[in-house]
Amino acid sequence: MRGAPAVVLLVALAACSFFDSEKPRPVQLYSPNGEPLNGGRLGTPTCADAMTGWFDRVDAGHDGAISLPEFLADARRQFAAMDLNHDGVLTPSVLARYRAPYLLAMRVPRERSDDSDQGRRGGGGGGLFRRGDNGGIPQDVADPVMLADVRLRNQVTLDDFMAYARRNFADLDRNHDGRVDKAELLHLCAKPGS
Repeated sequence: MRGAPAVVLLVALAACSFFDSEKPRPVQLYSPNGEPLNGGRLGTPTCADAMTGWFDRVDAGHDGAISLPEFLADARRQFAAMDLNHDGVLTPSVLARYRAPYLLAMRVPRERSDDSDQGRRGGGGGGLFRRGDNGGIPQDVADPVMLADVRLRNQVTLDDFMAYARRNFADLDRNHDGRVDKAELLHLCAKPGS
């Protein structure tokens, strides 16, 4: 499960190379703890700006690094924010409802077809992002919150999420000093291969 934070960034970067005929598709960004960092009222900051804003909020000690307790406190807060039913369980449908206000306005081109009605009916032509499908997550990329579902029950409890947050923190802590500094976090924003 090493490299899980990279999957979170992959959600953000997966669509970077997918273009329609006019402009790139919007990219949905998530913090390492699954918080939407753009879309809706948040606008469309760059990955570095979004991650820096998240980092500055989570670094409660304002010492230039996020400690494990700070990271876990953010994970607990984020789980509570996503748990709209207050039942201690996150499911894809609950996450989609939570994320709805944050989704980017995603323009999805229709596939060219002899049946011009196909795109309006929702058949074919879905592209990589579709509003309402998987809460704005690309369909071929794992959901950054549902990755915590290691028992494959299609649900995530607080215990699952906190265990995942601990693994995620260990992956982010590239120099293994027990803290995540801004450079380590911003490594998530680096283009693959750089």
